[in-house]
Amino acid sequence: MSSTDSTRHLRLRFRIRPLLVRLVVSALALALTVIVVPNVYMDGRYRILSWLLISVVFGLLVAFVKPLIQLLLLPFIFVSYGLVVVLINTCVLWLLDLVFPTRFQVESLVWALVGGAVSGALVGLLENVLGLAPPIVQDEPPDLKEEIDRRARNVVEKTVLAVTGDAPASSEGTATEPDPDWPEEAKP
Repeated sequence: MSSTDSTRHLRLRFRIRPLLVRLVVSALALALTVIVVPNVYMDGRYRILSWLLISVVFGLLVAFVKPLIQLLLLPFIFVSYGLVVVLINTCVLWLLDLVFPTRFQVESLVWALVGGAVSGALVGLLENVLGLAPPIVQDEPPDLKEEIDRRARNVVEKTVLAVTGDAPASSEGTATEPDPDWPEEAKP
């Protein structure tokens, strides 16, 4: 593989737009968390510049450190029905407090827990609203949809035959031919 092929492959695999949108989502979530939670706040002379810098670091922590911690604590996440994720978000806020002790402050562990819950909920909500999270239910495969439609037509034709006693006018899958895939209790 030549170097141009490998750089093209990397360019196709790594998209910058989702990363930037995640950073914006993290920045908005952090700003709303600071506004909503009483004892989590930002200080400093240059508030906008501080917010941008803290938001970038928060976004990087959420993008890289949080998934590693979640991977390590995966069994506990399942056992606690996801409550450990709030603790992970709390740890991210405490890390932010350690990295920026004069610009970002969390008063106590209780407010860090509340801030972790709020920031986690906001990040999840904003990622879903902006389309970053994958859908829970994928679209049905086309073959499955065709099979469902075919069976539905057969059921309608069988019902018409049972009620009227006439043969349906459909050319495919007449009601007199039993469907081998259909359950026995549903056959007339």
